[in-house]
Amino acid sequence: MIKRNLLKLVSKFKESSPTVQGFVILALLLIIGILIRWNYIIGEVSRGFKFFN
Repeated sequence: MIKRNLLKLVSKFKESSPTVQGFVILALLLIIGILIRWNYIIGEVSRGFKFFN
């Protein structure tokens, strides 16, 4: 079931326009980057809020 859904998703990706493919790849890269640097991002955001206190 999961394999069939994954293959369906891949086929839809291949059928889409190059612009949409680029947006999907860029979004995945951004999400991966955020997940990798999550602790740093949260630390800086909380430091920024401490500045206003």
